[in-house]
Amino acid sequence: MRPENWPIAIQKASDKLQGVKLTSLDFEKVIASTPDNAFLFVDPPYFNADQNKFYTHSFELSDHHRLSNCLKKNSNRLKFLITYDNSLEVKDLYLWADCILEKEWNYTINRTDDQTKKTTEKGKRYKGHELFIMNYLPSVQASLPLSEELYQERYLTA
Repeated sequence: MRPENWPIAIQKASDKLQGVKLTSLDFEKVIASTPDNAFLFVDPPYFNADQNKFYTHSFELSDHHRLSNCLKKNSNRLKFLITYDNSLEVKDLYLWADCILEKEWNYTINRTDDQTKKTTEKGKRYKGHELFIMNYLPSVQASLPLSEELYQERYLTA
């Protein structure tokens, strides 16, 4: 976005974050201190990613197991949505969850076409493949894939 639009975007983000608590703690402490009946969106480092390349704080194998065990232990009092890379290891870790959805979409960043060159040839966008893991069953409406335009309207410009 252009710099002159930053103040409006920052104000909108601030308005939406009122009452949100940001922490920098181990996830077990955060989950344990979350009030009953709360909803958690959890986005851990990918299981099969190059940890050093993509994450400031990476996960060891034991951390992935700890997270699964912690969410399972608290699943009777919290609702959660966790996103992960689509891998058999992750599916095995969350066999106990109520719902695992496979999602695929075009990333809106990391495009392969060079935006600085004035060319009419479009590059291909990288396809994202993730698992959405929940301890509840989503409504049929919520599980339908969003078009890229609707996704941008709903989540990027709101």
